[in-house]
Amino acid sequence: MATVDPANVRNVGILGHSSTGKTMLIEHILHMAGKTNRLGKIEDGNTVGDYLQEEIDRQQTICMKLMNLEWAGKRIHLVDHPGYADFVGEIAASVPVLDSVIIVVDATSPIQVGTDVAMKYADKHQTPRAIFVNKLDREHTSFDEVVAALQATYGPQCVPFVLPVGHSDSLSGAVNILTEQNDELAARIEELKTAMIDVVAESDDSLLERFLEAGELTPEEFNQGLQKGIQAGKIVPIIGGSVSKEAGLKHLMDLVATIFPSPCDRTITAKTRGGEEKVVEPSKDAPFLAQVFRSIVDPYVGQLTFFRVFAGTLRSDTDFYNVSTQTKERTGKLYLMNGKEQTPVDSVGPGDLAAMTKLKNTHFSDTIAAAGNELFLPAIALPESMVKLAISPKSRADEDKIGEALNRMAEEDPTFAHYRDTATNEHIIRGMGDLQLDILLERMKRKFNVEAETRTPKVAYKETVRGKSEVQGKHKKQTGGHGQYGDVHLRIAPNERGAGYEFIDNIVGGVVPRQYIPHVDKGCQDALEKGVIAGYPVVDIKVELFYGSYHDVDSSEMAFKIAASMAIQKGVREANPCLLEPIVELEVVVPDEFMGDVNGDLNSRRGRIMGMEPAGPGRQMVRAQVPEADILRYSTDLRSMTGGRGTYSQRFSHYEEVPEHVAQQIVAAYEKARAQGE
Repeated sequence: MATVDPANVRNVGILGHSSTGKTMLIEHILHMAGKTNRLGKIEDGNTVGDYLQEEIDRQQTICMKLMNLEWAGKRIHLVDHPGYADFVGEIAASVPVLDSVIIVVDATSPIQVGTDVAMKYADKHQTPRAIFVNKLDREHTSFDEVVAALQATYGPQCVPFVLPVGHSDSLSGAVNILTEQNDELAARIEELKTAMIDVVAESDDSLLERFLEAGELTPEEFNQGLQKGIQAGKIVPIIGGSVSKEAGLKHLMDLVATIFPSPCDRTITAKTRGGEEKVVEPSKDAPFLAQVFRSIVDPYVGQLTFFRVFAGTLRSDTDFYNVSTQTKERTGKLYLMNGKEQTPVDSVGPGDLAAMTKLKNTHFSDTIAAAGNELFLPAIALPESMVKLAISPKSRADEDKIGEALNRMAEEDPTFAHYRDTATNEHIIRGMGDLQLDILLERMKRKFNVEAETRTPKVAYKETVRGKSEVQGKHKKQTGGHGQYGDVHLRIAPNERGAGYEFIDNIVGGVVPRQYIPHVDKGCQDALEKGVIAGYPVVDIKVELFYGSYHDVDSSEMAFKIAASMAIQKGVREANPCLLEPIVELEVVVPDEFMGDVNGDLNSRRGRIMGMEPAGPGRQMVRAQVPEADILRYSTDLRSMTGGRGTYSQRFSHYEEVPEHVAQQIVAAYEKARAQGE
């Protein structure tokens, strides 16, 4: 299969809420295009898109999939996406490399979380889009009501383009209001045509000026304005239909083939290493330039790297250059994907979404190019993963394998990460939501035969002192031979918040020999790291060594280290100790109707509201500072509170003192655990 003229390439993302019919839409389109010879069913687990065992078991898409087909002389790449909120990273990873998207909505409930997410990412990347209204063959559905809801939420630029013929179970087809006639819908079609002319005129200032002067647009002006408006995202056509009855599907694909943009209609800007911007020419003959947006591990061919070609031609078994890592790579086989099926191709060109094998140093978001081409494409930004769990292997046999298994899964899903939290000494996994992490753990067991246990992570509390103390630490032990003797006198005082530990040597007259002083310092640090009142590191403290004594024979480095540790344990307790907790700054974006619930919930979590501001039509952003201990499960709680329509981001802000009644509970739990351990 050879490369084609970029003007004849389309790549389209299929987005929308879970269970709106995205996977079956693609299934029917592939069948209509002659790409498959039978229709699969989700309940039978035999669709082209949902082939992973986790997807078959759960009957829902969890990973993006690539398909390709020919329609009206165009090569069309389709990308199926999960609709569940935990997998929004799949959308964030691919929309930047796509030229257009189709947003599928359910006629029984058109405005859902997934609809909002799809529109948000299309807006963010200024991606042209169309809306396909599915399930209009269901009872009590109304295309006009769906259109009204979409316009009320997303604006009047959402306009009917294809009308359903019939209602509910009598749905018999669909009609394009611009090119087709229907006697029953004649009046409605004329009404919508008139409205469409207004929308087209308003999408372009020069067209609007001519429309106001002449009172109309010529057919040529209208058609050019419509195509330009759709490609600019200023007009969002709505297609009514039903996947199960294949109503509206041909109209949808004709829209993709004839009006949606090709790679030639999109301006791509890259940068040189010096920061200079360069417009990329989407020509087959230009220097090769592409970007990686996904990696998967195929059980037969190994790792497959998905990439979008922006310029030039890449041929199989040739060298290329990874601009991001500054390394040379060589392609293995090149494939066009159709779900899990791989069609080998000799070359790929601008607009193609393809896969290649056997790459060693090429990862998500990397720019890859012809040798000598040093242009960088903008990095693909992913949403920050907010849900954390501590993980540990179930058995000793799993200990050696768990790190490699987690690394492999992080390579496949860049919204998943794992790391060792040095503050709590826990192994942490981090993802977009509980479902995503559950599925990844299932996959780790199935693919890598590694089982793990998870739990809520510990909070990285710290200890400090609010007062001063002066203490002696004396270690004296006599045995048969040499004894042990070390004696130190310490002054303990608070340091400035965030200043950490400070050791002050004020020994005069050699009462503590010079060679032992570093070991006094080390003994202090070791004791402070282990904690005093609750087992957490003691920070922001000054320790002054001002006096001591030694024995010519029995003193040793270890004896002074132990003496210092004893003094710290006593001195911190006498210096009015307290606990510090991490405070995070939250930015919560929710629809207006949930503001009261969200603010009340943040207050109940000991949060401080720092401000509120508009965050788009019908939405508000709340900024608050909240103790980390009170938002460990906030992702799940916010989703429940807002019907999944709330989002948030967080970042560490500072440490502050834990309220006394909370600190008492933490200290009591530590004492109980220590007593049980003894």
